[in-house]
Amino acid sequence: MEFALVVPLVLLILVGVVQYGYHYWAMQTAAASAREAARRLIVGTDPTCTVAEAQDRAGGPAVGTLAPSVVYRYHNATNTAKRGALVTVTVTIQSLDIGLVPLPSGGVVTQSATNRVENVPVDPLLCVAP
Repeated sequence: MEFALVVPLVLLILVGVVQYGYHYWAMQTAAASAREAARRLIVGTDPTCTVAEAQDRAGGPAVGTLAPSVVYRYHNATNTAKRGALVTVTVTIQSLDIGLVPLPSGGVVTQSATNRVENVPVDPLLCVAP
């Protein structure tokens, strides 16, 4: 009888631990993807393949209906790479939300990274596979 009363609570706690663990993994993955994309953009890597690579990396923990989104922005009037300008990369993904335990923002994870542009080559650096 006691076992039947305790099992639902234990299962709820177990599911909550798994869900929050997955959510924090998604947060770390989004933050790491944003940092890596910002690092590549500040040295002059081609933005198209940098964004595609960040979306691919962020796609691992993305399990919801929201596709991984990677947006970058240079902090100047022309929104272009200029030495000394800041660049911000924002990664948004949907984390696992099974609905038993509430997650912040409904499981939507948004992480950003900002760095200062160090190099603006004449031709963007080619992307290389890691």
